[in-house]
Amino acid sequence: MFFTKLGRVIAWLLVILGGFRAVLAFAIATTDQTMGPRYLGSSSTGHAIDMSLLCVLIGVAVGMMAEISRSVAAKTEAIKQELK
Repeated sequence: MFFTKLGRVIAWLLVILGGFRAVLAFAIATTDQTMGPRYLGSSSTGHAIDMSLLCVLIGVAVGMMAEISRSVAAKTEAIKQELK
């Protein structure tokens, strides 16, 4: 159960931070692209957008795995209670 909870926390962090970085990169891309290396840490805003959306997708995948793990654990617990 520890890894399920840890997976949920990591998933939320990846989604929130990746989304924030994507929004920041889009904002910089529409204003002044020379600020990109300073605030995003990457050579271009396009690269920052790609990496941040990848983080969001990885966060969604980790979140789905954590939800599957939680569902399987709940079913296993229900079966254990039924057998008693």
